[in-house]
Amino acid sequence: MDPTLRIMAPRPARRARPTIAPMPRRREAVRSALAVALVLAAGAAGLVLAGGRGGAATAPAAPGLRADLLPGDLDGSPAPAFRLRGARGERIDGALLSGRPHLVTFLYTHCPDVCPLIGFEIADALRRLGPRARDVAAVGVSVDPRGDTPAAARRWTAAHRLPAAFHYALGSRAQLLPTWRDWFVVPRTGTLADPRTHDASVWLVDARGRLRGRWAGAEPIAPEDMAHDLRVLLDEAHRRT
Repeated sequence: MDPTLRIMAPRPARRARPTIAPMPRRREAVRSALAVALVLAAGAAGLVLAGGRGGAATAPAAPGLRADLLPGDLDGSPAPAFRLRGARGERIDGALLSGRPHLVTFLYTHCPDVCPLIGFEIADALRRLGPRARDVAAVGVSVDPRGDTPAAARRWTAAHRLPAAFHYALGSRAQLLPTWRDWFVVPRTGTLADPRTHDASVWLVDARGRLRGRWAGAEPIAPEDMAHDLRVLLDEAHRRT
């Protein structure tokens, strides 16, 4: 994909009405060290909301990778786990992802701008892997439990030419809320009343389930950069076997 195509603004278009109701505040008084680090990472990298892209600060690359370096002790720490159902009825959990380098991002099917771009970028990256795409995965977690039905998610996946390695994770608000919190889609204090305000990062996770980098959604992500990093992590996993 030619990154210069990104300058084309979406049509002024009617935006679908948000379908996410306000969420309750988190009750826990103490955050885990990983959660705190995720907050700090978000502030350091200038994460973008899904309503548009532009002007993220440049972050140093992770060693040997092209994704942005994660701050402090976050690099190499365990990625937050989730157990959800995919749009094809598959279970998306540690059993599916174990031993597979993978990408994690957050989407909704009627997003008019950034989500479709991320979908095409991930699809392009997976195509560049060729047969090795069978050994990786990409997970797009819904931020709109009412609007993202299995049928809508399957249509979205097909429209963006995403292969079988991509899994669109769905659920009720109660089922998705722990994942939103763990990955800081939901702010520490506040709600996600509108899916257009969700974080548009793409996270890189290695075959051992460790966080290794992230691309902030504030600017275009080169598919070759994602493909490169997935190849590096596949080679790492192969050397350990």
